[in-house]
Amino acid sequence: MGSEGSYIARERHVQAVAKVQSHLNEASLHLNASLAHNAGGLDLLAEELRLAQNALNEITGAFSSNDLLGEIFSRFCIGK
Repeated sequence: MGSEGSYIARERHVQAVAKVQSHLNEASLHLNASLAHNAGGLDLLAEELRLAQNALNEITGAFSSNDLLGEIFSRFCIGK
């Protein structure tokens, strides 16, 4: 047997991990660009990290207050 282990994962988990990797790669690019140009573009880095966290939450089932507000406002028409 090789050095690679086997694991069982749901397809949606594999897709979520791929999204995490993509967002982390983008975050790394933004960080490197910010450091190279001494720029303040860290907001793009923070957004990619937030998106990566959201992708991980798809696996763990975490539910944030923003998720709750999204659910509420998607179902009800408030203020009309």
